[in-house]
Amino acid sequence: MKMKKTLNVNTNYINALSRIFTPFVLDNIAEKGYSSYLSEVCANSNILQNIDNSLSFADFLNWIYNFLFKNFRNEYIYKNVIANKILLGKHSLNTSQMLTEFRVGKCKADVVIINGTSNIYEIKSEFDSFNRLNNQLSSYMQVFDRINVVTSKHQAKKLLNELPESVGVFVVTHRNTISTIRDSVSNKKNIQPEVLFDSLRKNEYLNVIKSIYGGIPDVPNTYIFKECKTLFTKLKPDIAHDSTMTVLRQRNENSFLGSILRNAPNSLSAYIISNANNKKKLKALVERFTINIGKILVPA
Repeated sequence: MKMKKTLNVNTNYINALSRIFTPFVLDNIAEKGYSSYLSEVCANSNILQNIDNSLSFADFLNWIYNFLFKNFRNEYIYKNVIANKILLGKHSLNTSQMLTEFRVGKCKADVVIINGTSNIYEIKSEFDSFNRLNNQLSSYMQVFDRINVVTSKHQAKKLLNELPESVGVFVVTHRNTISTIRDSVSNKKNIQPEVLFDSLRKNEYLNVIKSIYGGIPDVPNTYIFKECKTLFTKLKPDIAHDSTMTVLRQRNENSFLGSILRNAPNSLSAYIISNANNKKKLKALVERFTINIGKILVPA
């Protein structure tokens, strides 16, 4: 396997390279075995001059990821570190669930890990501002038990001074680890059941209502949402939270997810987890990992 450790990349294309880890590129490769965007970026950024075409697609992804980790740590890099170091490193797919872009009111939580309780990790990378952070945290405090912000070392000090003391602060280090600057404090007593309810899918809130009340309201389908929400909002915050987390832990099929992750490069952990329920796409993508990158960049 031949590849240069130091990439001589046209700096105008570093941001474009980071899009390799998005559905825009990876979905096409899973479906067609080819991405015109990937080929164009590799040609224009000087990647083709640095690469051995016999390199496997999986090794190519890890190679590009390591370059981005050192030079362009965007949101995906942070999500992937959380997936590898917290979900898969600290916890386990047998006991925990990771959800991305989880809807909370008008916000979307970057990463939620459920492992007996709920842990939200809001990412503020080197390229993010803090303009929306207060509103985001206010929303998360209505739904989650442990609220955390994951950021860079030079941003952490500012956040420590600005964030509520109950909010945890974590740093993604340049050694590819996550360092705890401040632990979060339980927020369960402040959870608002009516807000939490609106984050659930229909089958999820029906399961919660059935588990607590012994059945589903006997009303026409058009009234199910309203009646279930009325019952849900009567629950104590800790009961509403704990019952919901039990259901959310079943959102992704972790046995299938584990089998895919075992055959995937570490650079794709976050992408795979975000697409956990699309079995067809993930199976197709796994089949591409051993293909030479030259055949993907210039298909026959």
